[in-house]
Order: sequence, then C-alpha cells, then structure tokens
Amino acid sequence: MNLHILYNLRTKKHLEIEELAQQLNEKYGTHYEAHQIWEWENHYHEPKFKDALRLADFFDAPYQMFLESKVKEYQKHLDNVDIRM
Repeated sequence: MNLHILYNLRTKKHLEIEELAQQLNEKYGTHYEAHQIWEWENHYHEPKFKDALRLADFFDAPYQMFLESKVKEYQKHLDNVDIRM
C-alpha cells in the first residue's frame, strides 16, 4: 500500500488511529487494534483482502488502493504467463 494513503484518508476524517480502530470495530463487528492500523500506515504489513474491502467501504475508496503491492505482484505473474494455442 502506498505509504501515505491510509494516513491521508484517516487524517482527512480527523481521526486518531485509536478512533479509526474503534469506528471500524463498531461498524463491521471486527477487533482491530490501533497497532494493526499503525503497521498498515507505516508499511510494516499490508491489509488482507477482507480488511482492504472494509477500509474501502469505510473511506468510500477503491479497495485496490489498499492492496497496491499485492496487485503489482499478481500483475507480474500474469504478465509472465505464456498462453499459446
């Protein structure tokens, strides 16, 4: 994920990390903790697909923006596929 996307979306809504975790948990019945969101924002981990879908819904944004490195990785694999008939 681009280093600043989640941070920018969160601060645009004037949310602290703890507030975002709380709001996500209330809306989706999840158990996010502030450190998970911090790790996503700081590029230590990328959200799983289900997390990206929730973030996309919460921020009304395309889910792909939260999975940037995974999308690029899959694209590399697809680009290297040789299909011959």
